[in-house]
Amino acid sequence: MIRQIKELARAAGFHQVGVTKMHSLEAGEQALRDWTAEGKHGGMKYLEDFDQRKRDFFKDFTDAVSVLVLGVNYYSQENRQLPSELSGKIARYAWGQDYHRVIAEKHRALISKIEKIAGKNFRAKSCVDIQPLPEKFTAQQAGFGFVGKNTLVLSKEFGPWMFLSEVVTNLDLPEDFPAKGDCGICRSCQTSCPTGALDEDYKIYARLCIAYVTIEHKGVIPRELRPKIKDWIFGCDDCITVCPFTSKSKSTDWVELTASSGFGPEIKIEEIFKIKSNREYQEKFKMSAVSRSSRKQLLRNACIVLGNSKKPEAVPLLKEALEDPSELVRLHAAWALGCFSGQEPENILQKKLVSESDPG
Repeated sequence: MIRQIKELARAAGFHQVGVTKMHSLEAGEQALRDWTAEGKHGGMKYLEDFDQRKRDFFKDFTDAVSVLVLGVNYYSQENRQLPSELSGKIARYAWGQDYHRVIAEKHRALISKIEKIAGKNFRAKSCVDIQPLPEKFTAQQAGFGFVGKNTLVLSKEFGPWMFLSEVVTNLDLPEDFPAKGDCGICRSCQTSCPTGALDEDYKIYARLCIAYVTIEHKGVIPRELRPKIKDWIFGCDDCITVCPFTSKSKSTDWVELTASSGFGPEIKIEEIFKIKSNREYQEKFKMSAVSRSSRKQLLRNACIVLGNSKKPEAVPLLKEALEDPSELVRLHAAWALGCFSGQEPENILQKKLVSESDPG
């Protein structure tokens, strides 16, 4: 049966398919607990509740035995060429449509087909990124590749550009052999990280990670990190693009994940400032992973990118941002204007100082 199931998964478009057992994930779960106990998870409080979330997820699925692990290569070869207009870079995983939705649809179709060959007692649950599984460890156990110093699964077939998902089932499927390997003396990802988030081998300090700061972090971005964000408006790929395993990269055949199906490598910042409401924001980004950030978060990031740009044409946009309803946006707009020399930015700040009510 396992051969048929893997054939169905590959026919559905999944590029890597493997199997591990629920009981084989204990070491990965403990590593996740240890990481959060060290406080390296930043403000992602849901990770502290891993055990409770696991109990809730499996309370009506006590006979879960096997994990069908599925990998999707999302690498898109479009060269990033920033236009002359002010813009911010997007991490490659968010160039196309939101992978959560795209992969979940593939899961539903796959589970339906497995049910036809497995019989009426077959049960399964779909897991796409947000369920309580130690995903990267799970993928390594299923033979996909080893977890590198950039804390990503490095596939010998596709490199580091891999979306991971799982189908947990009550079928007793034979396990694949775990992948082995390590980064040796290579420190490319660590030396390229502008914030030092990867200074400890094979661990990431989320609070320093630009991807975390621009997406997961909801509040004020620390002053010392703002210049290091450079022109990243959503996520960061610095530790991935320098990895030697990128030599394995090949273009995805999932059209939904390519730049042509979404916003592509960058967003024009002027377009973001035209969005005046949360409803309008959600409508614009509803098909994109960019929706993971709220309107005020993305505008916050945009202000930092404008400040780092030092381009004079950014000043009018930042002046506009000083009048935004969100205090978070106004705070970062003020900082960004302070990055510019000259009388105009100073006059804008002095004038706003008279009417601004927020001490930040």
